[in-house]
Amino acid sequence: MRKPLAAVALAVLATTSPRAAGHDPFASSLHAFPQTDRRALPRPAAGSEPLAALQQQIERIRSTFPGEMSVYMKNLKTGDVIALDADRVMETFSVIKVPIMVEVLRQSEAGQFALTDRITLKASDRRLPSGMLYTLDPGLQPTIHDLLSLMITISDNEATDLLADKVGRASVTHQMSELGLKHTTIEYSDLDWDRLWLARLDPSYKNASGDQTVDFPFEKYSPVQVSQAFGKTIYESPVYFGHSTAREIGALFEKMAHHELVSPAASGLMIEILKKQQVNNRFPRYLSGVEIAHKTGDGQPWLANDAGILYLQDQQPVVLVVFTGHHRAQTPALHDAIARVAALVGRHYGAHLTPDYKD
Repeated sequence: MRKPLAAVALAVLATTSPRAAGHDPFASSLHAFPQTDRRALPRPAAGSEPLAALQQQIERIRSTFPGEMSVYMKNLKTGDVIALDADRVMETFSVIKVPIMVEVLRQSEAGQFALTDRITLKASDRRLPSGMLYTLDPGLQPTIHDLLSLMITISDNEATDLLADKVGRASVTHQMSELGLKHTTIEYSDLDWDRLWLARLDPSYKNASGDQTVDFPFEKYSPVQVSQAFGKTIYESPVYFGHSTAREIGALFEKMAHHELVSPAASGLMIEILKKQQVNNRFPRYLSGVEIAHKTGDGQPWLANDAGILYLQDQQPVVLVVFTGHHRAQTPALHDAIARVAALVGRHYGAHLTPDYKD
C-alpha cells in the first residue's frame, strides 16, 4: 500500500490547487452543505419583475467582478434567455466532464461496451486530487457506471482519465461538434496537465507517471511557487483541461433536460447523476429547496465555473451556466459571485433564498 500524501502537501494543494481544493473528498464535504441557517426568506411572485431587471442585476455582479465572467441562462418553460459574453471560449476545467459523460453513454448505447463492465485500476492510473480513487490500492475494479458517478459527483480525476482514455478525447470533441457545439473540445489528459504544472517546479516530472505525480514533494516549495506554477499553466501554455462557451454548455444541458441527449434513458441517467453533485458551494449556496443537476469546474483562485439545470418553482427547468476567468481576488469571493448569479435567477422565478443572502 502506497504512503499517503504528506500533510504539508495536502495543505499546499488545498490552498493552491483548484482541483484539489474544489473536489478533494475531504474538502468537498466541507462545502457540500454550507453551515448557514437554511430557513428560507419569503419568495416573490415568480416572474413579477421584467427579464430586463434580472439581466441588470446580473450585470451589476459582472461589473464589479475582478476578472471575466460569462453567463448563459434559459428558462425552458418560458423561453426567457440571458446571454452575457456567452460566446467567449473559456477554460471549462471539470465542466468538460459532462461532455465526456455524454460520449461514454453514447458509445455504451451503441454496444461498444456496457456500463457494468469493470476496469482494473493500476498504480499508474492515480491522479492528483480531486476525487478519492488516488487514495485506494491498485487492483480495485469499479464499473464504468461507478467511474461516471465518481467523475461527476466528486469530480474524480482518475475516473476522468480512465473514461476519456476509453472513449477517446477526439471522439468527445467530434460528438460535441456533431451536436453543433463547435467550440467544445478536449484534447489533453489530466495527467498531461499535471505533468506540465509540476515540471514548472521540477523539470524531472515532465514525463512522470500518475503515481509519481501524486507523490510530488510539495513541501519543498512555497505556496506562492506552487500557485504561480499553476496559474502559468492555465494562461501561458497550450495545454488545457477543456474548452467551451457558456452558450454551448447551456445548449448541452437543454438537450439533456428535454431528454434528447443520446436517448431519453441516457439523458435521465445523466440528470440523476448530476443531481447527486457533492460540490455545492456555488449554485446551491443561497437557494433553498431547489433541486439542481449541475457540474462545477475549478481553476481557483483564477477561475471557477458552475453549469447545470435549476428546477425552480413548479419544477420549471432553468439552464444556467457561469464561466469565469482571470480572477484577481480570493477564492471565497469567486465562489460567492457565482452563487449570487444563481440566487438572482432563482429569486426571479420564485425560489426561496436562504436568510444569509444579502443584496
